[in-house]
Amino acid sequence: MSISSLLGFISLAGWLMVVAGGAIAVNNASRNRSLRPGILLALAGLVVAVLFFAFSSGVVQVSPDEVAVVFKQVGGDAAQNSLDPNPLGPGVHIIVPVINIPTIYSTRIQTYTMAKSNNEGAIAGDDSVQARTKDGQQVYIDVSVLYRISTSDANLVHIKWQNRYEADFVRPTVRAAIREVVSGYGVQDAYGEKRTEIQAKVRDTVAPKFKDNGLFLSDLLLRNITFSDEYIKAVEQKQVAQQDAERAIQEADKLRTQSKGQADAAVLTAKGESDALAARAEGEATAIRTRAKAEADALALINEQITKNPLLLEYTYIQKLASNISLILLPNNSPFLFDPSQLVNQSKGNAGTTPQVTPVPTQPPVATPAK
Repeated sequence: MSISSLLGFISLAGWLMVVAGGAIAVNNASRNRSLRPGILLALAGLVVAVLFFAFSSGVVQVSPDEVAVVFKQVGGDAAQNSLDPNPLGPGVHIIVPVINIPTIYSTRIQTYTMAKSNNEGAIAGDDSVQARTKDGQQVYIDVSVLYRISTSDANLVHIKWQNRYEADFVRPTVRAAIREVVSGYGVQDAYGEKRTEIQAKVRDTVAPKFKDNGLFLSDLLLRNITFSDEYIKAVEQKQVAQQDAERAIQEADKLRTQSKGQADAAVLTAKGESDALAARAEGEATAIRTRAKAEADALALINEQITKNPLLLEYTYIQKLASNISLILLPNNSPFLFDPSQLVNQSKGNAGTTPQVTPVPTQPPVATPAK
């Protein structure tokens, strides 16, 4: 309980004594008794009530987080609106009651919030700051302002605003500063890395204005930034387009990779077929060379044997003749590989019919014209 409250309670007790004394006096009068006890009690109560009421009105107790502005009805400075130039700080102070009227303000840090969500800000409903960026986009900003009344400038607050400083000064000043600063930035800046810069600029804009009105700005926080439904839809469409583009790029890369793989496989296949053809051709060439060499070796061997035995050719020829051959036609101007007579003689020893060898003229007979 504060001293002022205690004095007020004693003053109230004095007024109760006045009432009780009056009641006693009336009761005694109805019984023809002395009125003095009731009157004395009432007078004592009156003295206590008036005295302690005066004390309670003249004693101002200021808490550690408060400041008292004193209005002087007599002898006040007109330049200060009749306020005592020195506000009362924490402690117990004695003033002249009735003539001096104190007004106590809290110097605690106060938080004023303007938010889009219901029941979150100082005002129910959507109380966010609506601002427009330099590219014409509407944004909604939730902000919290942390401030307090400056003890030395409490008179200034009382002169300009009294208890209306929050609604009439803090709120409109902060909202105007946010709109002014945001209008110099694009919507991507408000959403991206420059959000801290925007917050600092708003704080720098608001702080001197608060000081000029007796307030100290402790901090200003841009808590959340949201966008209009149209912009959100545009962003979503852009993100979908980007995803489609990225998907197309990935598919194109996949197709290029597959095509490259198929091309490489085709090259490898062609190279394999080429190598196979080359190997086959090389094998066939080798086989031809081998056969040719074998045939040449065979002919050389035959030639060697014929040279050593000239009759071998005749013998081979005779062996090839059928057993029933009776006539052999030979050109008369053709050199014989053997002696026909010998052939006849040799054939006589065979069981078959002796062939008749008849030379055939190579020149056809000359036709004689008819007479």
